Amino acid sequence: MKKIGIGILAIVLLLVVAAVMSRGTKKASSVDSKTATIEKGTLLSQVIETGSLDAETSVEVKSKVSGRVAKLLVDEGDKVSAGQLIAEIDPEESQFRVGQDEARLKGAQAQVDRLAVEIEQRKATTKTNLERASSQVEQLKLELDAQPTLTRVNIEAAETAYNNAVKARDLLQKVTQPNQRTAAQSNLTEAQSNYENASAEHDRSVKLLAKGYISQRQFDNSENQLELAKARLATVKDQLDRLDSQQRLELEQAQESVKSAKAGLDKAVANSFQDKSKQEAYQQALANKLDAQTAMLDVNALEATMVQNKATVQQLQDTLNDSKRLLRETQIRSPIDGIVTRRFVQIGELVASLSSFSSGTPIFRVEDRSKMLVKLQINEIDVAKLKLGMKAKINVDAFPDKEYTGEVSKIAPTSVGATTSQQPQTAAAAVVKYEVEIAMDPTDDPLKSGMSAKCTMTVLDRKDVVMLPRQFVGKDDDGKYYVMLSPTDPKDSNAKSKKQEVTVGDTSATSMEILSGAKLGAKVERPEYKGPDRRGMMQAGGD
Repeated sequence: MKKIGIGILAIVLLLVVAAVMSRGTKKASSVDSKTATIEKGTLLSQVIETGSLDAETSVEVKSKVSGRVAKLLVDEGDKVSAGQLIAEIDPEESQFRVGQDEARLKGAQAQVDRLAVEIEQRKATTKTNLERASSQVEQLKLELDAQPTLTRVNIEAAETAYNNAVKARDLLQKVTQPNQRTAAQSNLTEAQSNYENASAEHDRSVKLLAKGYISQRQFDNSENQLELAKARLATVKDQLDRLDSQQRLELEQAQESVKSAKAGLDKAVANSFQDKSKQEAYQQALANKLDAQTAMLDVNALEATMVQNKATVQQLQDTLNDSKRLLRETQIRSPIDGIVTRRFVQIGELVASLSSFSSGTPIFRVEDRSKMLVKLQINEIDVAKLKLGMKAKINVDAFPDKEYTGEVSKIAPTSVGATTSQQPQTAAAAVVKYEVEIAMDPTDDPLKSGMSAKCTMTVLDRKDVVMLPRQFVGKDDDGKYYVMLSPTDPKDSNAKSKKQEVTVGDTSATSMEILSGAKLGAKVERPEYKGPDRRGMMQAGGD
């Protein structure tokens, strides 16, 4: 039944084309079954096809955020403008993510601030130590270079070393250790705050999970954050507990330095003439200076850590900015001016986001009908006659009393296929077609997508052309065209028609232009047909 239907459709189309051609073309001559006359007339060739209207610009509006549809502000048939709010996705999850990102950013920024304070403290301490060690090295070098002079001032140098040790001890007691304790207490306060925030967030997640507002994965994340905050608090408390013993040890070392300096002073007094002790003191001073320089490198390492932490802060800031962007994306806006032609979802439905891994769930379809086009599928013979920019006349079935205009705007480079059937195809069914688009000229009529439209493209339209019906022009084995001229004396029964080679020009479905070889008004006979028998509608010949 399918093959019969396709065959009937092909016959109807051929009859329609033949009817149109007969209306638009003046006959080349009065033709009977055997003879014709070369005459002047109009050579007309048209491509006629029916298709459907479609908007030149149509957009499926999708969300960049997954979630539940909270609001639908327009419906099918409504006019919208570019940027107009047309739907909203429930923003609760996006708002929660923004809050999390803000908390992480604050924590990272606090760590950067703490590290900055520590670096400043280390710089001050290491700079003092380095200056002291450098001063001691220079002093001992002078003593070695000028032993007689150093001998006289040896006791004064020892006294200076003693005073420096006392100052270092006082600096440790009054500046360094208080600052360390302040920093440790600040870390404890921060860790305690983070733990309380994580605990509160975990309690909130327990409630949200019970209500089904968050996923198990999000709940697990809140538990992980709580465990991390708890571990961090324990670590800071442990560090604070160890700080007392550490500071006590440092103070004892400072006291020992004072005692050592005092002993050095006593030794200088007692052994002011021993060069060996001076050499040992000089070597120790060099070691102290190297230690101070190493401590400066530790400061550089802290500064590198600071750079890394700042990069982390920037990353968290970017993450927060993206979360805020996604929060804004919960408001769906129309990308173009147009009409809502379809609504795909209802309020309360879940939609998937548009991403590189998902095509997303369409919410609306919006069409800009200020520019319409007609989509056609034209067979391979006719499509070869078309060119981009070729004018077209358009008749829309919904507006039978009006005629529209347009031009060919697209000719597909590949075929759309003749048929999807796997059964053997008849000659009528095996038609290779190409998609062609006709851009319509602007109109105020309320055209809609899907309306049927017939397009007529005039391929050839020449008047006063010397021509002859196609069936009276033959073609020999060499590919040359010819006509059979009738005898000059029709009364002579023995006279035979004469074969005359001709040059042809443009052709239409029914006629051919005669450029040379035969004169206007000449009578010709139908050449002998040497092909297969013509049967049924194929006897029409031509295109």
